[in-house]
Amino acid sequence: MIETRGLGKAYDGVSALRGLDWTVGEGEWWGIIGPNGSGKSTLMRLLSGVERPSSGTIRIRGRHVEDYGRKELSRMMAVLQQEGIMPVHYPVREVLEMGRHPYLNWLGQDMREDVGALIDGIMEKLELQGLADRHLDELSGGQRQRVALGQVMAQEPQILLLDEPTTFLDIHYQQQFMELVAEWRKEAGITVVAVLHDLNLAALYCDKLLVLRDGRAVSMGTPEEMLTSERIRSVYDVEPVIVAHPVYGAPQVLLSKAALKRNKEEGNEWVF
Repeated sequence: MIETRGLGKAYDGVSALRGLDWTVGEGEWWGIIGPNGSGKSTLMRLLSGVERPSSGTIRIRGRHVEDYGRKELSRMMAVLQQEGIMPVHYPVREVLEMGRHPYLNWLGQDMREDVGALIDGIMEKLELQGLADRHLDELSGGQRQRVALGQVMAQEPQILLLDEPTTFLDIHYQQQFMELVAEWRKEAGITVVAVLHDLNLAALYCDKLLVLRDGRAVSMGTPEEMLTSERIRSVYDVEPVIVAHPVYGAPQVLLSKAALKRNKEEGNEWVF
């Protein structure tokens, strides 16, 4: 689905991403992890076609991303940012319908005849029926993120890019959001690439992880291969404690109080 070769991006001569060779298979869920400033969001902007690389190539389904028209690329790929949707004064159902923009003809007509049923199904799946006529600026952050997910579901993409989608959500809405994405992926077979700061969520939901630091790929592989004490120590400059999840067995990253105190005294930055 996605292939990068020698991918790089520089701003004013300063490299934000360099030499990335990476392949994402159809239906896979990749997590992109790494400290602040490691190139994660830069990579997402390049994948989505918002910015062009300074070097190297990106292919989506075998075609250079630059060869896609904007509407054609939008039918292939959807992007959900950490802010979701700004709290504008639009009804929820209308916001979901905005996701159909890539499928409108020059008369503004949707190419799909049963679009109403599609929106109804999405609202039912996300339990948004009771909010259909509520305005977005009247909703909580967790509710708005569900609406944002509904909008990209209405877009019917083959690839979903998530840029820190749970950053502003409490633990309840974090779990709810990730479960909804997991269910959608299972039902529709979409490919998911997500930038995640929470390593424990990444371990629970992602098939594979791409680890970035200072604009370079440190390593890539399964969560079990990537979330080791040695690797976390070298990438994040912390002393981690890795334990297996008591139910699912996925690696979970903890820090001891002694490690927290030491890192604070040393002025190190650490991010989950």
